[in-house]
Amino acid sequence: MSQFAFHSPVKAFFGFNAIDNLKELLAPYSRICVVSGRRSIEHTGFRKYLDEYFGDKRIFYFSEIEENPSINTIIKGGKFARENKAEIVIGFGGGSPLDASKAIAAFATNNKGFYELLSQPALGSEPLPLIAVPTTCGTGSEMNNYSIITDTEKVDKVNFAKENTFPKYAVIDPVFLRKLPKKIIYATAFDAITHSLEGFLSTIANPFSDSMAITSMEIIMSTFAQGADTTKDETLINFLYGSSLAGITILHTGTVLLHALGYWLTNEKKIHHGTANTILLPYFLEMLREKGVERYQIIEALMMKHEFDISRWQSAMDQDVSLKDILSYEEIEQMVDYALTKPNCTFNPFKVEKDFVMSVLTRY
Repeated sequence: MSQFAFHSPVKAFFGFNAIDNLKELLAPYSRICVVSGRRSIEHTGFRKYLDEYFGDKRIFYFSEIEENPSINTIIKGGKFARENKAEIVIGFGGGSPLDASKAIAAFATNNKGFYELLSQPALGSEPLPLIAVPTTCGTGSEMNNYSIITDTEKVDKVNFAKENTFPKYAVIDPVFLRKLPKKIIYATAFDAITHSLEGFLSTIANPFSDSMAITSMEIIMSTFAQGADTTKDETLINFLYGSSLAGITILHTGTVLLHALGYWLTNEKKIHHGTANTILLPYFLEMLREKGVERYQIIEALMMKHEFDISRWQSAMDQDVSLKDILSYEEIEQMVDYALTKPNCTFNPFKVEKDFVMSVLTRY
C-alpha cells in the first residue's frame, strides 16, 4: 500500500429526523442567511419549519439560486449575507444551492471580484460557517468543498473550491426527498453513481476513497435492483446515503472524462446534469472496456452482481436515446473538444484521445 492522505472534515447528521439537530446547531447564532432555490424551500415546508421553530432569530432568505448558479448570483448572494450581517449560512436544496452557499459564505466575508478571489490560493477572511441540507440524492455536495459555478459569458463551469469552503455541518434528512418527482430522484442517483464510479477509476484514487466508492456503488445499484420504488423510505435513504459517500469519494479523487463531457451537455443543451451523465454512461463504459482499463472489470462485476441494467432506468427517465438522436456530428465534436480542455481528463484512467472518444460517441 503506497502512502496516501485523506481529509473529510464535515460533521454529518444522517437519517430521518436529522433536521431536529438544527435546534442545537443554530443555538449560538442570532442572524441566519438561508440560501436556496425559489421553490424548494416553500414546497418542502422548510421555510415554514424555520419560521415556526426559530422565531427568536433573524432569518434572511436568499432564494434566488438558479439551476447551475451564475457568478452574478454568487456576488449578489455574498452582498446580501454581508449587508444583513449574517453569522451563519444554511444551504438548502440540490447541488446548485449547496454549491452556491459555499461560495456565498466566502464572499460574505471577502468583498472582492469573483476571479480575483478565485485566483487567490487562500481566502483572506474565514467564510461564514455553513450548514448544508441536501434535498436531492445526487451531488454529495454536503460532504465536500466543491462549488461549481457557471460563467455565463464564457459558457463554462468553474470550481470555486478552497481549503476552508467545506460545510461545517451537514444535516442529511431523507424527508426532503419525499416530494421529489421520480425522474429527478433517478437522475440524481445516476449522478451519484457516476461520482463513485469515476472516483474509483481516477488515477489518484486511494484505499480510503475506494472504500467509499465501492460502498456507494453497491448501495445505489442494489437499490435499483430492488425496483427503486420512490414511494418507499428505504429507497430514499439508500440513494441519499450512497450520494453522500460518493461526495466524499470525489473530494479525494475528482471526476474524470464522463463529467467533462456531461458539463458540455448541461452548458450548451440545458440538459439536467444527472440526466446528461445517465445518457453518457454507456458510452464511457464502452471506452473503459475497449481500453482494457483493469478496474472496469470490478465495475462490470458489480453491475452483474446487482443486475444493474442501465437501459431500463434510462427508459424510466425517458432518456433511452443515443447521442446522435440529440446532437449533430459537429456538436459531438464540440463536446469532445470542450472536454479535452477540462482538468477532469488529467486523472482519467486512459489517455484521452479525440479520435478514439469520437469513434465511440458516434458509433450508435
